[in-house]
Parts: sequence; C-alpha cells; structure tokens
Amino acid sequence: MGVSQDPLSGEGLDIGLRGMARDEPGARIEFAVEKSGDPENVEFALNTVDGITWWKSLSVIMRVGWVNSEVLRMETKDAVHNAEGFLQPFQMLEYARIDLWKGGFLGFGAYVLGWDFNSWANRGRRLVFTWQAD
Repeated sequence: MGVSQDPLSGEGLDIGLRGMARDEPGARIEFAVEKSGDPENVEFALNTVDGITWWKSLSVIMRVGWVNSEVLRMETKDAVHNAEGFLQPFQMLEYARIDLWKGGFLGFGAYVLGWDFNSWANRGRRLVFTWQAD
C-alpha cells in the first residue's frame, strides 16, 4: 500500500509527487514533495523564477477548532527568489493550512491559495512551491 496523495490523510503525501498547485493567469504555481533532511520535521520552500519580483508569501497555520495560529511565514520579493523554513514536531497539529499570497492592488496582498494538510503525517517531507508565472 502506497502513501496517500490526500493532504489530510494520516499517511502523508507521496515523496516524488509533482503537479500544479494552481494553474491560471496570475498564479501558475508548481508543487512538489521531496524527502526532507530531517525525518521529524516538515520543510517548506517557496521559490520564484528569475522574472518574478513582486512579493510572494507562504504561511503555515495550525488550526484548533475555530482558532488559527500562524507558525511559519516565508516571503520572496525583488531579487530574493527562494525562502525556506520548517516545522518541528512540537509546532505540529494534525490539521494545518498553507496559505499563498502575492502582491496585489495598491500594496494590499492578494490571496491565491489555501491548502489544508496533515502536518504530523507529513514529517520527513519537503513541500516545495515554485511560482512560475504572475
């Protein structure tokens, strides 16, 4: 039996899984699951191709009932095209959320994607989001 491709599964995502997190004008974002450097942590990478310089953000939020708590935020902007971070076991809950944002009209952020996942089940994985086009 293989590992689930369902992000909320208790089995975690397949290492090697690749696809598009979002593919539409204004937000073409690739997604990949890699093996992390630490089997206890969940690692995250937010990348942009060289031509993208507007602000991008990835937040990881832990959810307990109606309470949301941001535990990690990574950003790219201008010449910074890569941001990385990780969660350690003491920061993880079963239900977590990844939110992706980009620079928007008049300096306000524009919400692009919200993705629920099981952080505890995805230990030992690196979740990579690569912004290919604005």
